[in-house]
Amino acid sequence: MINIGLVGANGKMGNAIIAQIDNKCEHYALGCAVVSNKDLVSSYVKEMVPLYSEDINELTEVDVVVDFSTPKSSLLLLPFCVAHKLPVVIGTTGFSNEEQLFISECAENIAIVLAPNTSLSVNVLFKAVELLASKLNDFEVEIIEAHHRYKKDAPSGTALKIGDLISQIKGTKLNNVAQVNRCGSSKIRQHGEIGFSVIRGGDIVGMHEAQFISDGEILAIKSQITNRASFANGALLAASFVYKMPPGLYSMFDVLEL
Repeated sequence: MINIGLVGANGKMGNAIIAQIDNKCEHYALGCAVVSNKDLVSSYVKEMVPLYSEDINELTEVDVVVDFSTPKSSLLLLPFCVAHKLPVVIGTTGFSNEEQLFISECAENIAIVLAPNTSLSVNVLFKAVELLASKLNDFEVEIIEAHHRYKKDAPSGTALKIGDLISQIKGTKLNNVAQVNRCGSSKIRQHGEIGFSVIRGGDIVGMHEAQFISDGEILAIKSQITNRASFANGALLAASFVYKMPPGLYSMFDVLEL
C-alpha cells in the first residue's frame, strides 16, 4: 500500500483524488492532506481526511506527494521534497520556463512526474499528435481548448503541451510559432504558426482538440473529459510509478510506457 501526501486537497482535483483513494483503499492510503487555509476546508475533506494541515512539514510520514495546488505552492513544496527524499507527482500547470528549469534541477535529487494532464486519453492524444505532425508536416495547426469558468491559466498547460509536441516535430520552438491572440490583427495567418483558441465557461472539466488543416481537408483529434475521476486515476497511477523510480524528471509517457 502506498501512503499518499496530497497538496491542494481542498480543490476540485484534490476532492477527486481523495474519492479515488477511498475507492482503491486496498492500494492507497491518504496519510496527510495539505490545504492553503484550514478555515476554508470543505465538509467533504473534513469527513474523509484523517489529517489535514496548512503545514507541509506534516508530509514527512508519507511515501509519495501528489501536488495539485498552484505554481507558487509547488515551488515551495519541491525543496521540502528534496530534503526528505520524497518522490512527487506534479499536476499543477502554469509554470514559466524558469520555473520548469527549477523543477528539472530538483529532479536531479528526487523522482518527479511532471504532468500537465494526468488523463490517460489525453496522454494518448499527446502521442497521436506527434504522429500526425510528422505525417502532415505541411498542414496548418489549430488547437482549441475549453475549461470551467474558474480555470486561471490560458491557454491551458495541456494545450501548450500539445503545441510544444507539434512544434518539436516541426523542428522549431513553440514560443516562436504560437499565436494566442488574433484580435485586432489585420495580418493573414503566418506560415508555420500554431493557433490557440480558449473557451472558459460553466463546469467544463476539459476539452482539447488539435486540428490539422490543409486545402480541401481537415483532420481533427479531440479528447473530452467528463469527470475528474479520469485525472485522479491517472495521478494515482503516476504515484505508483514514481514511488519505484530513481531520481529523474518523468512524464505520463513514462508512466504509460508510450
